[in-house]
Amino acid sequence: MKSMTGYGTARVQSKDVTVEVSIRAVNGRFLEPRFHLPREFVAHEGELKKVLGQTLHRGTVDVFVSRRVKNTAAKAQMTVNDILAKKYMMAYKHLSKELGVPFQVHLEVLARLPEIIKVEDTYELFPGEDKVLKKAFAEACKNCDKERSREGQALRRDLQKLLMSLEKQVKVISELRGEANAQLQEKFEQKIRARLKGNDIDPNRLSQEIVIQLEKADINEELSRLSEHIKNYRQLVSSQQAEGKKLDFYTQELLREVNTIGSKSQVAKITHAVVEAKTLIERLREQVQNVQ
Repeated sequence: MKSMTGYGTARVQSKDVTVEVSIRAVNGRFLEPRFHLPREFVAHEGELKKVLGQTLHRGTVDVFVSRRVKNTAAKAQMTVNDILAKKYMMAYKHLSKELGVPFQVHLEVLARLPEIIKVEDTYELFPGEDKVLKKAFAEACKNCDKERSREGQALRRDLQKLLMSLEKQVKVISELRGEANAQLQEKFEQKIRARLKGNDIDPNRLSQEIVIQLEKADINEELSRLSEHIKNYRQLVSSQQAEGKKLDFYTQELLREVNTIGSKSQVAKITHAVVEAKTLIERLREQVQNVQ
């Protein structure tokens, strides 16, 4: 069992660049990756998504990638606009002639003028830098998955404790079933006798009516299904490949059966046990939302 919550980082260096990857995963119905990449790595996003999907199957996942170049000058591109420089020179000469000011321009002054010399970053990768990125990303995925596995073990223990508590409440309800049926039988008999007061009562017909009413109000089928659902639930929780979607389905089925028992119940003790069971199932549901 794995949690959908996890965090993993990795850093890989080469002689030219350092790449650091951080992965943060939280709950989500489906796998929803969100990449935050430097411009140099945007072309690799599709490939990284495939790698991510091989490790993480559900959850909202933020991927942060940083890139630090050791020698920034090594990848810088410098361009000189010599045509514009010549036009500046011609403009200076014209002003010198018109104003009668001696013409004297230093090269460093000319170089500082706008658009004469431009330094532009290149977004090409260093040789082998894509391998550095993939290695860092794979390690971050692995570390995030380890964290999710650790969280998953804690989730498993919590789910098992909640199932044990739920089984106790189901046992209480099962033990009260006979008492509830006896009370219902007496209640149905009194109600039928009250309706037929003054008329001859056929004992066989009376028994048939009571049996029919008891069958409608009996909770034996719901208790049987509850026990079966809890058994399947426990097997899923204990399995190596526990799936959050299946657990979520069984949680809904547990709640359905308990709600039906609550609607049929006319015994205060059973109602109390139903309320406790519903509380436990709600806690199960909250925890299952974290399971991958």
